[in-house]
Amino acid sequence: MNAPLIILTISCFVALAMGVILFTIARTYPRSIRGLTEWSLAALVIGFSLPLFMARGVIPDAFSIVLANLMVLIGFMMMNQGVRKFAGVPPRPIRAALLAFVLSHVALFAWFTYVHPDIGMRIAIMSVFALVVIVDQLRVVLKELPRTMGRHVMVSSLAIMIGARIVRLGALMLGFDQPTGVFDPAIAQVVYVGLPSITIPLGAISLIMLASEKLHRDLERMSRYDDLTQCLNKKSAMEELQREIARARRHGTKLSIMLIDLDNFKDINDTYGHLEGDKVLVDFSKKAKASLRQTDRLARFGGDEFMAVLPNTDIEQASLVADRLHAAGKDGQPQAWSVSIGISAWQDPDDDVAALLARADKALYKAKACGRHQTQSS
Repeated sequence: MNAPLIILTISCFVALAMGVILFTIARTYPRSIRGLTEWSLAALVIGFSLPLFMARGVIPDAFSIVLANLMVLIGFMMMNQGVRKFAGVPPRPIRAALLAFVLSHVALFAWFTYVHPDIGMRIAIMSVFALVVIVDQLRVVLKELPRTMGRHVMVSSLAIMIGARIVRLGALMLGFDQPTGVFDPAIAQVVYVGLPSITIPLGAISLIMLASEKLHRDLERMSRYDDLTQCLNKKSAMEELQREIARARRHGTKLSIMLIDLDNFKDINDTYGHLEGDKVLVDFSKKAKASLRQTDRLARFGGDEFMAVLPNTDIEQASLVADRLHAAGKDGQPQAWSVSIGISAWQDPDDDVAALLARADKALYKAKACGRHQTQSS
């Protein structure tokens, strides 16, 4: 058994094993982590293509050459699709172009298999078509995925695949190491055949890392944010407020908070139902976030109660933010809403969370006692 055949056999088992592992992960991870099924199918398709290569001369060329190379290309395309789904990038909309891409690959392989047999041209064609798909995937990875270790490993895997194919194309164009067959023991052919044994496990590791990293981010977000409004929950809000007070105490900067109540929210639930009430809460949170700066934090304390943490903001500036919130409620969906707001500001180094919240709560109580739909400060 020569070296290329041994390497292809190893690559086949590696690809199938990685496909099964990815498929298992796809079945157990939350549906919010998309693309896992495409990744697993891509590895399986490539794995099942390798026995066809190994059967060269035993089965018809239509299977061992044309179909085998087509399956590898489809595997790359499925991997590309999986990365796009994972990153939330819309799939390629032009199906006719994708079909033409695949059919042209089949036609060229058929030509250089039956009409004008040339293994060098087949390798060149496969390299060019694979480069189109892999370079596009690399572009999506670099542009859309966060800079994590999983991303770095995937970039390395794609870079190896791109570099190897460019080198092979250059060698073919210059007439070096022209292969005589798939089992040619020449160094260039051995390296080319051995690529899957390196890139498949490396790619699978990067995919598992990316999925695990996203799962960790999703779980962390669930622990910090309210599921309905996507605002910080109370626990996280108190942590943020503690940090901002420490920063204000350290640097002598300004800090204000707003306690916000949706007016007569119980009446909305009783009259229109809780689903409509939820829509009002979501609409308020969206409009409130739009009225705040990126450095501000909006939190849901529970029910219809919210708190906004406003770093580098005094009471006068916070009052302007409150005015924007009052105005935003006039265009509320599915119906208009109004809010009562209590504002307090960090005053001296001895001020703490309890004192800041107590003053804001006192101001909020005053706003509601004075007729609601207004702002008071303390």
